[in-house]
Amino acid sequence: MESLNATAAADPAFSGFQLQSYGSLLLPDHPIRFGFQVDIVPDNCPTSILFGLVSRDPVNGGQAARTKGFAVRVDLEMREVWDALNGSGLVGWVEHPKGLAGFTDEEPLLLGWEIEYHGSALIPKLIVADQQWLYPAIQCPNPIIMETVIGWQGQWDRDPRSTFLHPALWREQLPVFHTPQQPEAMAA
Repeated sequence: MESLNATAAADPAFSGFQLQSYGSLLLPDHPIRFGFQVDIVPDNCPTSILFGLVSRDPVNGGQAARTKGFAVRVDLEMREVWDALNGSGLVGWVEHPKGLAGFTDEEPLLLGWEIEYHGSALIPKLIVADQQWLYPAIQCPNPIIMETVIGWQGQWDRDPRSTFLHPALWREQLPVFHTPQQPEAMAA
């Protein structure tokens, strides 16, 4: 699979963003919970960042690719969280009693996606600081590779590794519940 970074530049959802990936995950044929999280200190970041878990799938078997998954644009100047990929608009605000100054090296701002995968459905939850938002589920083909993405707008001379702290892509298997089989009809 070609890396998202090499193909996403043409996607309108990511236009104007410099992108970096912190890994990818092939979804298995059984239910799992997986996620991606990263800490940031807003004072060390560009004013607009992108954060997501996405996949690039060919459309109708052709060369064109479509981005599916979940991504938000965080406007740190306005403290707004916007859906960047699925047209949901404004999701919410980054809140802290001390404003963005409340997020420091000792207590950074957490950005996280937690997704449950059942059948062909991806059921996401977005976490920003101590707030959580449920997102609409989407259908996805199987097999699918989900890739992490971090992005920033414009020229920025800092090393992303010193800004996007403690990146973690994780997964865990969900318990599989078997329904008891119905007893066969008894012959009369």
